[in-house]
Amino acid sequence: MDKQIRRRDFFKVLGASSAVAATASACADPPEKLIPYLLPPSNVEFVPGNPLEYATTCMECPAACGMVVKTREGRAIKAEGNPDHPLNRGALCIRGQAAVQTHYNPARFRGALARKGEQWAPLEWAQAEKLLADKIRAVADRRQIVYLTGNAAGTRAKFLDAWLAAIGASPKVVLDPLALHSIKAANDRSFKRPEVPVYRIAESNYLLNFGSEFLETWMNPVANAREFAAMHAVDDARRKGKFVHVAPHVSLTGANADEWVPCRPGSEGVLALALARVVLEKAKGRVPAGEAERIAAFLKPYTLEKAHEASGIQAEAVKRLGEEFAGARSLALAGGNLLASDAGTAVQSAVNLLNYVAGNIGTTVQFGGSNQIDPSTPFSKLLELVQRMQAGQVKLLIVDGANPVHGLPLAAKAAEAIAKVDFVVSLSSARDETTQMAHLVLPGQTFLERWGDAFPQRGVYSLVQPVMAPVFPVKAAEDTLLAVAQALGVTAFKATPAYRDVVRQAWAQVQKETGSSGDFESFWRTSLQRGGVFPKVAFGGPVRLSLDSLGAPPAPKFAGEGLVLLATASLRHRDGRGASNPWLQEIPDPISQVVWDSWADLNPKTAQKLGIGHGDLIRISSPAGAVETAAYLHYGVHEDAIAIPMGQGHTGSGRDADLRGVNVLDLLPAAYDKTSGEFAYLSTRVKVEKLGKKGYLVQNDGSPRQLGREIIQTVALQNVKEGKRPKREEEDNPHSFYPDHDKQNAGYHDPYRWGMTVDVDRCTGCSACAAACYAENNIPVVGKERNALGREMSWLRIERYLEGQGDTFQVLMQPMFCQHCGNAGCEPVCPVYATYHNPDGLNAQIYNRCVGTRYCSNNCAYKVRRFNWFNYEFEAPLHLQLNPDVTVRSKGVMEKCTFCVQRIQRAKMQAHSEGRELADGEVTPACVQTCPTKALAFGNLADPNSAVSKRALRGEEQAPQRVRQYEVLAELRNRPAVTYLAKVTLTQHEEA
Repeated sequence: MDKQIRRRDFFKVLGASSAVAATASACADPPEKLIPYLLPPSNVEFVPGNPLEYATTCMECPAACGMVVKTREGRAIKAEGNPDHPLNRGALCIRGQAAVQTHYNPARFRGALARKGEQWAPLEWAQAEKLLADKIRAVADRRQIVYLTGNAAGTRAKFLDAWLAAIGASPKVVLDPLALHSIKAANDRSFKRPEVPVYRIAESNYLLNFGSEFLETWMNPVANAREFAAMHAVDDARRKGKFVHVAPHVSLTGANADEWVPCRPGSEGVLALALARVVLEKAKGRVPAGEAERIAAFLKPYTLEKAHEASGIQAEAVKRLGEEFAGARSLALAGGNLLASDAGTAVQSAVNLLNYVAGNIGTTVQFGGSNQIDPSTPFSKLLELVQRMQAGQVKLLIVDGANPVHGLPLAAKAAEAIAKVDFVVSLSSARDETTQMAHLVLPGQTFLERWGDAFPQRGVYSLVQPVMAPVFPVKAAEDTLLAVAQALGVTAFKATPAYRDVVRQAWAQVQKETGSSGDFESFWRTSLQRGGVFPKVAFGGPVRLSLDSLGAPPAPKFAGEGLVLLATASLRHRDGRGASNPWLQEIPDPISQVVWDSWADLNPKTAQKLGIGHGDLIRISSPAGAVETAAYLHYGVHEDAIAIPMGQGHTGSGRDADLRGVNVLDLLPAAYDKTSGEFAYLSTRVKVEKLGKKGYLVQNDGSPRQLGREIIQTVALQNVKEGKRPKREEEDNPHSFYPDHDKQNAGYHDPYRWGMTVDVDRCTGCSACAAACYAENNIPVVGKERNALGREMSWLRIERYLEGQGDTFQVLMQPMFCQHCGNAGCEPVCPVYATYHNPDGLNAQIYNRCVGTRYCSNNCAYKVRRFNWFNYEFEAPLHLQLNPDVTVRSKGVMEKCTFCVQRIQRAKMQAHSEGRELADGEVTPACVQTCPTKALAFGNLADPNSAVSKRALRGEEQAPQRVRQYEVLAELRNRPAVTYLAKVTLTQHEEA
């Protein structure tokens, strides 16, 4: 018996010989030719192995956040926020973090293409430009040339106007399905200011939100999240603002509210006026006497009873909300798809009046900021273009970064209209439904390859610069237009060889506007290094109400019968442009936890009436069309409504986007607000029928309930003020099976023990950290089918749990990753010592030792370790975005969060070369860096003066702030290096 080889000893030997095993397995891989940098190129500024960072501007949405892109050996590998940019201040949203993968999208065109029948044929670029110029010459009436684009930021808008005017074409048309035209029209009506104001969320302590998804897609979500955290998270003085969400649906924004008011769809205008009446009675001194009398006369019919009749909200609740709003430093927001009806401008005007009587105009609502979030064309004008194409009045259509076939409702018949255009040219960089219909493709570059700029707000001048050479031999759309103009002999552009020169000329004017001193070349270099110019400007001040604007908001009109359809904006895909990005498909929606698909939110009470269960396949039909998708039972939707997120349902945008879910726009009529021209998303009712089989809905949440495990903890604000700490289960049993790691190894963590704190009260669940982790650590995507088997590879996930039922349910969210435990359950069970506790306090993972027993995963209470079942491929050119500082793991290897150990090591080497230790804050993991709300903090727990030590409050048993401190599953005595701070609730209730 003693002479037999034991299983554990066998694995030890196998682990010790991992180098031999790795060499043997490498024989199966194709050989690669390695060329060292013996003589690095003299005209390149990089040192091999060292990253270069370039400041630019994110163009994934119109918000235009500042971005810094890290490159290695000429490849863009990681996008991060620009800390100098005044809007996002170093943070990025989930779509900004995924921008690099959009840049390397396999659906991008490799060169110019011309259609020959039903096939595409490659074409020399010069020949393609000549063909476009010839087609322009052939159009007798140049007004029948139309340019449709999805990007009109900054200098580009003026350039396109000048180019189109020079050839005599029609004015440009800009498509952005998520527009803000009703806000501008309402402000024109209410204040004679046709602009989008700047909302100072951080300056308020009571936020009343009518439907806008300001944490997801509305205006600038990153800036909104930062200001929201400043207003809503409990501060050092133990104060916390209140957030009330008034809407028929709870999205990510509504899930962060302290109170959800589930109003009937379309009733927000009447409800806002009823609230305004209560506020005016409580705070008459904030409105001049003459105005107050006239406003009071207008608001007289909007009683609490009328608000209850229209919205279904109890009169007592409406009165309470109005009194709270009047007695606070308040702010009312309104917008998004849930308010976009044929009466959208009137609803916005009602909310304007509510803000006005509360005294918010000029304080928390500031005009004069020249907010340029929305440079798009109203939907009504887009319909006119479609009608022109239908009538044969468009001979040449140039499409640049717009996708009307998918982005407009099916009822608009954009595809049929485009089919009637004689010649369609696409300058889009990647395949989509509209480009499929083109006759000629001259693919443009992504914003990481080209020049440009954006002016999203007064005092914000952002530059776009190429951070690397083009992935494919294509030209920027603007440079293509310049070449065509010169071929046409347009004199206005003879002296302009490249679009970079156009941008430089525009920035010479920026230098004058900002009063920047010095010569232009110095100003230009400084602007490129910083990502733009950001002078401090003041705006705001009082704005008078136009009393002639007072008018009753009409009830929105709904086509069809049944449940009201809510087409909600998608956090991950926005209007559909993110659907071709595999990271955005793989990262679960933070509320539903669904991946790679669409779903339909149904209230459980409504579902019970219809006989529909969770996950059932249902057919949703309207007068405009029908779709089939899976039902998702969700208390956060009104009983009279059904909600489907936008962005999915593609058929020609690449492998990762096509045949994923449904396009909710297929159900909507081509209706719009007559005042603003904005598309009416809230315009139809639908019939819902059960199809008798289950849909293929994949969720990554496991259980939606905590089941008493206290994984995410809450504490009432009153307890925080009084310093009352809830009694935890682990305090009843102070003894541990394992010896205390820190005491057993005194001095072992010297000088570093890395740790993290997570403030759950600040976390909004935006999932930007998850995308940053994918990008930084070469994490592969596995697809819908393998997700269904539980084989997702994400190192960081947003855990979401639900508490309660009905309209008062609560959503709890927190990020979960490797806890780097002092007494880690994964370490003693590994037979080959592939996972161990290193001197820096990290649970290290040695990939070359791992033999894939998965014992560590079985013994991990937090379920944060991932096993590679396959050698996952990064389809070209996605392989170019791989981070060379991180090993690409192979089949049979376990992996997990490492606190971005590659960043720690690089910083330690730099500090060592300078003869010093690391300073606090010098190392920032990817998830911490991108968090808009600063919910995550990282640092050295061995340093009692570090920010993370002070936030973790280790050893300060009597500190009042310790009332919020907890460790997940602390009763297991794993001694994690991650400390969580409980979510603070405004009401006293039993802790979650």
